[in-house]
Amino acid sequence: MKMHLLKILTLTILWLIPSLALNAQDRNQRIEEQLDSASLQESIDASHIVTDVEHYGLDLLNGFKPDTLTTHASLPPSDAQIRPLPYSREQRWWWNLFKQGKLAMNDTTVIWPKFLKFCVDVYNWGDKTFNSYDPEYVIGTGKRWKVRLMSDNWLDTYAMRLPQGINTNMSSDVYANLGAYIQYMAVSVGSSYDIEKLFNKKEPSHKKYEFGFVCALFNAELYYHENRGGVNIRKFGDLNDGKLIKEYFPGVSMYTLGFDAYYFFNNKKYSQGAAYNFAKYQLKSQGSFILGLSITNQKLTFDFSMLPDNLKEKLPEADITNYYFHYNSYAIMGGYGYNWVLAPKLLFNVTVLPSVGFSHYYEDSLEGNKYLISLNIQGKLSLTYNLGNYYFGLMGNVKGHYYKQGQMSLFSSIENFSAYVGLRF
Repeated sequence: MKMHLLKILTLTILWLIPSLALNAQDRNQRIEEQLDSASLQESIDASHIVTDVEHYGLDLLNGFKPDTLTTHASLPPSDAQIRPLPYSREQRWWWNLFKQGKLAMNDTTVIWPKFLKFCVDVYNWGDKTFNSYDPEYVIGTGKRWKVRLMSDNWLDTYAMRLPQGINTNMSSDVYANLGAYIQYMAVSVGSSYDIEKLFNKKEPSHKKYEFGFVCALFNAELYYHENRGGVNIRKFGDLNDGKLIKEYFPGVSMYTLGFDAYYFFNNKKYSQGAAYNFAKYQLKSQGSFILGLSITNQKLTFDFSMLPDNLKEKLPEADITNYYFHYNSYAIMGGYGYNWVLAPKLLFNVTVLPSVGFSHYYEDSLEGNKYLISLNIQGKLSLTYNLGNYYFGLMGNVKGHYYKQGQMSLFSSIENFSAYVGLRF
């Protein structure tokens, strides 16, 4: 009996195991089907939401009427008193920005009066047209103001060959001036004091005026030099075996008025202003060919009847003792300028500009009314050191004019040397 019960229990367990496995499998399948159904329902709901939003947007667009918008504010009553809005420091009024030190000419958000706006627009157009550089080679200093103290020294020299075959060299004293200059962007004013006035109460016998303008494309210079104080003769024929002497000669006077203008071909990468106006930084060494025009009016007088007695004896007898040169010179100049960046803060410039043209001599001149070939040369040197907003440097300049007719020749020149220290702010 016990054996039959054991067999029945075993058969029952064997029958239940497959049934339980099938039930678990069915249950898992039903769960998966429920999850798939929920996910599908969520997708359907999201699609309905997107569709509703699209229809709502289209309804808004279809209901839009441009004529319902008002583009102009209503006018105030005719008897209302209209007052201008006061300009606050937060607004872009030019005077407020100027007082804050934030005024920039190229800032398009600045509010200007009508006339000043016109001037600023002209300036910005000119700055963009004539003063654009490649920033890899030349950049601005970022400062609008500059002040400079300068020691300026100059003299005029003459190398002359007389018809009698006598060679003579003459030079004036070195004239020294101390000057102070202040500059805002492209506009500058300044004054220099003649040191000679400290020691002599009489009016100085020499004068010098110069004006220059330089931009990326070209440079222009207007200058006037005058010397009525005579010169010192350094060589005169075979006197003193041709060695240097110093004999005062009051019979020389010089008046020179000149204008030079020249164009820089490599004006995107080469800056003359970095070496002579201190408004730019030359980052990499670069040079440029230069072509321009030079116009000069010059008056030179050599009255050898005023020579010291010991020099008059060396002069052979001649009908002419007073040589007067009065002419206008017109010449085409061409040359080369080079900026050599010796160090990140140190810049050296050399510029050489020979020129050739013709000179028209006036009737009162030694040669009378005549046209002759004009040969001239101009050279410049500059060494500038930039230390933050400070700059220091040395500058040299020479302008020479050559004349030759028959057995007579003359090379006259004006040499200038300056030392300066300045501040940008």
